[in-house]
Amino acid sequence: MSTVSYILQEEGYNVTLLLPLIDVALKDTNLPITKKIKHQIKLDIHPGVLRAITAMGGKAARQQTWTFGSGIYGFYSIKHHLSDLYSYTCDGIFHNTELLERLKTERYEIGLSEPFFVCGFALFDHLGIKKILSIDSHIGLEGPKMAHGDPITSSFLPAAFSEGSDQMTFYERVLNLYETYLNRQFALLIHRKEMEGMKGIYKGLETWEELMRLPAYMFTNGNPLMDFPHPRTSKFIEVGGIAADEKRVDEVLPEFYNNILNLRNQTVLISFGSNARSTFMPIHMRNSLITALSEMSHITFIWKYEDTSVNIVKEFDESIENIFLVDWMPQQALLSDPRLSLFVTHGGLASTNEVAFSGKPAVMVPVFGDQTRNSRMLERHGGVLVLRKEQLQYPNAIKDAILTVLNDKEFARRACNLAELLNNQPQSPKDVFLKYFNFVARFGKPSGIDSSAPQLSFFTYYYIDLILVLLSIFITISIVLTSGAYVILFRIFNCKKGKEAITDKKKIN
Repeated sequence: MSTVSYILQEEGYNVTLLLPLIDVALKDTNLPITKKIKHQIKLDIHPGVLRAITAMGGKAARQQTWTFGSGIYGFYSIKHHLSDLYSYTCDGIFHNTELLERLKTERYEIGLSEPFFVCGFALFDHLGIKKILSIDSHIGLEGPKMAHGDPITSSFLPAAFSEGSDQMTFYERVLNLYETYLNRQFALLIHRKEMEGMKGIYKGLETWEELMRLPAYMFTNGNPLMDFPHPRTSKFIEVGGIAADEKRVDEVLPEFYNNILNLRNQTVLISFGSNARSTFMPIHMRNSLITALSEMSHITFIWKYEDTSVNIVKEFDESIENIFLVDWMPQQALLSDPRLSLFVTHGGLASTNEVAFSGKPAVMVPVFGDQTRNSRMLERHGGVLVLRKEQLQYPNAIKDAILTVLNDKEFARRACNLAELLNNQPQSPKDVFLKYFNFVARFGKPSGIDSSAPQLSFFTYYYIDLILVLLSIFITISIVLTSGAYVILFRIFNCKKGKEAITDKKKIN
């Protein structure tokens, strides 16, 4: 959201970024690009949010990302706590009279929000904003798909929080269908609890599905050159890579990293993102990783480790010289440097886009959420090797993965090929975003753009009613033909039997 806010600000729009905080750890932090947004409104953390976080383990809640099940399973295990978190956040917005009065006074013309938080669309509707758009930091959540009547595509397309790929066995298709079901149940719970959070104040649309259909267009963080091919309605516009494109222009490599990159012929970057931090990694995995990296002494490793007050590498073995710990790094600038050989990443979508646009090969270690799907998505292009997080407890598995990608130049070649396509696509993600945004800013939501599919029942949508009618006709015809054949055969049999009786009678006479 910060990236597109900055893009719109540079385009000449007067942008206000509303930030309802949901994480105590992020209260005093500001991403470099967020600092550039001139107008920001930060809301204090709702007491109910704090209670929900406490119920999930408090400050240690993020540590669970390493022990969560992959895909949807981890989220689903804490679904009630997460839904409470979203509900209380929504409650905090709609019961903040001072905030609502301020927003009404400032008379906003356009609203842009994430679809994972339908409360944003309700806020725009409450304020009388007619020009609404949505931008998703994920590739495509099940909530928006359900609200817009997209088909169930689990036979060939993994859900957002899924472990599958597009090539599945019978068992994997069954598993993906189940994971798609869990994805949808998770979305239902989150959005229904959000609706409860705004009760009594918001008196507009009655269902979250109606709120989800308010935006003129739904921007997603997918890219047709990267993602699994899939059907979508014309409201869904893919702008995947828009953040990577902006960072690449903006980030500069400090001299500190320049010196490290010159130490050896090969340098590997390691980061597990802002949620599944390296500091939260189980000790046995962390020690296994240090062991594996130290045994590849001819390679330099830059490891994003969020607490450098204690050098865990030197504590483990003082003789190790090829591992450098940093609590922050200019990731895009490093990925753009030709001296960097490989990226070891968790597969968050931001990092997935950045490594794809940079042309660097990668070892992807998905930890939770959408990271497995993101990793599988990039794996199919041939520049990535996927290593399950459970394998991090085995030093040899880590070494094999890293050395396989470094020694097989096909990984680098295929990664470069994908990056060349992405960097030369007919329209950049930024251009696509601005064209659609400017269009809505000028004309509003086009009439007739919403599909009628959501109004159809499951039976009608998938022609089950027609199939049942045809099946009934088939069964009826089959019964009639069978009965007719039976009658004919019965008569033939009786006729033959009668003739035989007459013949026998004559013989007796």
